Amino acid sequence: MALIRDRLSQTILKAIRSPLAPSALENMNLVRDLGISSIDALEILIGIEIEFGIEIPDEDLRSDLLVSLDLLEDYLRPRMPANV
Repeated sequence: MALIRDRLSQTILKAIRSPLAPSALENMNLVRDLGISSIDALEILIGIEIEFGIEIPDEDLRSDLLVSLDLLEDYLRPRMPANV
């Protein structure tokens, strides 16, 4: 669903205070191309928890979840509440 990807993109861009358009993230290696630090990664993942009403377990709070929107969406989908 495009809505989820849009929300993910917007959450990422807000956390790192980037002026890029959400569509710019589609084919990026997010960590490498955006220069996401470990602190940025935590801010992004906490933002995702808030935006989607989920809790990401501590052992999953790592920057490799942010390699791509595809990977992040695949991780997120089964954890999302039905009403999101």
